[in-house]
Amino acid sequence: MLIKKTEIQLLLCLSVLFFCKQVISEDQVTFLREYCSDGVHYNQGNTYQSNLNLLLTNFTVEAASKKFYNFSIGEGLSRIEGIFLCNGAYTSQVCSNCITVAAGQIQQKCPNNLEAIVWYGQCMLRYANRSILSVEDDSVYFTFDYGPLNYKKYNPQLSSSLIDLSNTVTVDNSPLAFANGVVYAQELIWLTTYVECTPDLTRADCKKCLQTGLNRLEMDGIQLRTIVQPSCRLSYFYLDFSSGKGFSSSSIALIAVAAIAGTSLIANLFTWFRKAKARGKPTGLDEMESIENLHLQFKTIKAATDNFAPANKIGRGGFGVVYMGTLPDGQAIAVKRLDSQSGQGIKEFKSEACLVAKLQHKNLVKLYGFCLEGEENLLVYEFVPNKSLDRYLFDTNRGAYLKWQTRKKILLGIGRGLVYLHEDSRIRIIHRDLKPSNILLDEEMNPKIADFGMAKLFGNDQTQGNTSRVAGTFGYMAPEYATTGHFSVKSDVFSFGVILLEVVSGRRNNVAIVQEDDENLLNYAWRLWSEGAVSDLVDPNIKEDCPVTDVTRCVHIALLCIQEDAARRPTITMILSMLSNESVALAPLTAAPAFPYRRELSKGSTYSNAIFTEAVFTDVNVR
Repeated sequence: MLIKKTEIQLLLCLSVLFFCKQVISEDQVTFLREYCSDGVHYNQGNTYQSNLNLLLTNFTVEAASKKFYNFSIGEGLSRIEGIFLCNGAYTSQVCSNCITVAAGQIQQKCPNNLEAIVWYGQCMLRYANRSILSVEDDSVYFTFDYGPLNYKKYNPQLSSSLIDLSNTVTVDNSPLAFANGVVYAQELIWLTTYVECTPDLTRADCKKCLQTGLNRLEMDGIQLRTIVQPSCRLSYFYLDFSSGKGFSSSSIALIAVAAIAGTSLIANLFTWFRKAKARGKPTGLDEMESIENLHLQFKTIKAATDNFAPANKIGRGGFGVVYMGTLPDGQAIAVKRLDSQSGQGIKEFKSEACLVAKLQHKNLVKLYGFCLEGEENLLVYEFVPNKSLDRYLFDTNRGAYLKWQTRKKILLGIGRGLVYLHEDSRIRIIHRDLKPSNILLDEEMNPKIADFGMAKLFGNDQTQGNTSRVAGTFGYMAPEYATTGHFSVKSDVFSFGVILLEVVSGRRNNVAIVQEDDENLLNYAWRLWSEGAVSDLVDPNIKEDCPVTDVTRCVHIALLCIQEDAARRPTITMILSMLSNESVALAPLTAAPAFPYRRELSKGSTYSNAIFTEAVFTDVNVR
């Protein structure tokens, strides 16, 4: 089948655009310019600087789950207001990294200034001692350009394209307010444009800012140009393949900095092109074929694990034994070998393989490949050397290695992983079996959430569901899930609350009731809280380095997470903010948390589905 020249041109354009998206790695951002206010400065160490530090700390936390955020703190002359905005073309991870860099550099770029802005290719961060939220600001501007003066004749198309985009940007409390487009200029030359406003603006104010920027944007034939203002930015570049020489590495880097093309546009157009190229090709391929490049030969895995030698066995997951091994290229791996009697089956295996293959986050375990050959169903993960969190928490000797700051780092890492699953991944994911044995620790004790065999996938606008097959682990399942099969993101929040109490106490939430005065961890924590004796809950291994105020705050947050009413539990984003920033107020505890295993039940009594009885034992998986 012949492919039209325009389709080839489009593929070339999209290939460059896609590459531009990948040029800037997730741990790299590109500084553009700073603006520092003239006049009065604040004094080092005063309340204004303290409030600024709190604001910037809060920004780094919120950037893990948001691309636009505003925050204010303080009163009178010490009041400070701030905004950050990430370029809509980049991933949440790039946004988080950019805001972290910006928060660390803004006081270096503008030392002691009462007002400052820093612009990067990927984000913008600003603060001031005045109201800036919902205030259109085009008072300052800077332009950045690159390329030869060979594009003057396309200026009418450029102006028209930018005006059209400016009229389509959605604001009025939208999560993001940006628009982009690709326009055919001439054979082998394409024009790409991008406009963006801070989403707090009204439609009229957004349009005013963009119009001001458009008036300032000189259209004198430059190949690439970006203009930034406090409330908006505009960019354009010409993709020119007419010379046959392509782009230099520096040109591509600058295009990437401009970040003009959005992910959705590229994906949609690229999909269109592939369909045009492959008309007549069968569709509806099985989901496993979409990750066929991850398939590993059984003989390769068998050799890597020394034929699944007992000496290489490192644990057991919910559905089988886990072995360590080494691939021919030297990569250390952990192999999850599905037990044919486990009950997982091909459906759950495919779910875990396809799901984890799509997940990319530093606090989630990475999938290297899978194998489906005969009776063998294998998942191959990165090897995480320090194994699982439960090996440390519930062991007196190993627990001594987990100092309080390390435990806090682990909690924050788990939180960031859950934020990605609940809010930032392309598909909303509920883990449903979050527990310390499913939290792996790398060589620097950074946590990685593992075991997605029971995870549930949703559309981005779906947050809950029901199942007739309850799956999870006693001690960590939310009561509404265990008794009715109803689950949501708040089910994972409940599990996180239990983990938080276990991290503080070093005690397992043992749901076995053996003696009359036995008490599970949730009851115990609530009783100590009510008696004002939270310090008695603290693991002896960390009592010396764990401030009472810090642990009290953590227990308060945990008790909020395990509220019986799921609607009263905070979101994982709120939890992460509360754990990271002491200035964030905590909701009062007005009612006792859920106690699905409490001793007050009459002997032999159960909840409606007969799951929780006095005979159940801790860490028992229900499948």
